[in-house]
Amino acid sequence: MVATNRLRSAVAMLALSCLVLAAGCSSPSARAASQATGTTSTSTTTSTVIGGFVSPEIKFGTGGSEPADPTTTVPVERTGRPIDPSNDAGQAVIIDQSGYLLPEWLVADVDLPITWTNLSGKTQQIVFDDAPVHSALIPPGGSFSWKSPGFAINLTYHTANGHHARLTLQNPNDNT
Repeated sequence: MVATNRLRSAVAMLALSCLVLAAGCSSPSARAASQATGTTSTSTTTSTVIGGFVSPEIKFGTGGSEPADPTTTVPVERTGRPIDPSNDAGQAVIIDQSGYLLPEWLVADVDLPITWTNLSGKTQQIVFDDAPVHSALIPPGGSFSWKSPGFAINLTYHTANGHHARLTLQNPNDNT
């Protein structure tokens, strides 16, 4: 009898938790944060966390997301060379099937946009640790592009599931 009452209490608490969670996900801000827009954003107000993702924000540089493309192929650099998973120079990052960011350290041209392509099969988000940049949600097969405001800098960033990577932006004309 006591075990049955505990089980009923546990089921009731689980049901109540689900209702509270569902109510929070139906708010206008939650719906807005869950939609990838494909538009360029230059500023947003505050960041809120929804299901492990933060609301989109780009206050450093410019950027935008592209919708899913069912014909997405593995990106390569402009020379046609595959991306090195640990350290590479170029403008492309892959979010692989395990959610890892490849390359783990990208050295990029400060004057060109960087594109993250989601090949993980799950919705992803790019969040910069050192700058106010949070991509919109990136659906499987979708991408996010970001362009620096124009100066060399070292940045770290991560996905909502915790995989980290480093980005070094360099001016190709700076010979110092």
